[in-house]
Amino acid sequence: ADRFYARLEGVKDLLTDPAVASARLVVNPERMVIAEARRTYTYLALFGYAVDGVVANRVLPAAVSDPWFDRWKAVQAEHLASIDEAFAPLPVLRAHLADTEVVGVAALRALAAEVYGDRAPAERLHHGTPLRFEREGDDWVVRLDLPFAERGELDVGRRGDELLLTVGPYRRVLSLPDSFLDRPVREARLRDGTLTVVFGAPRTHHG
Repeated sequence: ADRFYARLEGVKDLLTDPAVASARLVVNPERMVIAEARRTYTYLALFGYAVDGVVANRVLPAAVSDPWFDRWKAVQAEHLASIDEAFAPLPVLRAHLADTEVVGVAALRALAAEVYGDRAPAERLHHGTPLRFEREGDDWVVRLDLPFAERGELDVGRRGDELLLTVGPYRRVLSLPDSFLDRPVREARLRDGTLTVVFGAPRTHHG
């Protein structure tokens, strides 16, 4: 069991290394699906998984001109605009609603050509690191991108050499670098989708 967990930890290290791996969210232009994708984006960021793009799926093609679809196309246009706005600066790619089920290599190749064009699908679409440890004047800070997180669902705690972050039902335990250990948490703020935890001057020890 220990060996199995050690192997899983190695996989997690790879998946959370932004130089090696990234995730892409696939979202249909529907209100509830967009809301769920926003929550997924927050939780992926909480656990250190970099998201480099969004695929808007099942978009009605412009070639669909039957008036019966006019209202559907108008609603989709509103949702697509909200996807572009909500997930910026991530690029939003589009996949149209197919007239047949996408099964088989040929169909997948055609879908890839539609979504990515001349770009290699494995190319990194957006560069960013959700978790950063930085120096800010005399302080050290932890910055974690938490898009769409709200103050009411966020809790920050400290336990020895660990920072405890809770967003909704999910908790992440961050091991702090040595340079943070003697520094107390002075402030935590959530602004524009980024959580900043400030660690103040080191505690003085009296012998």
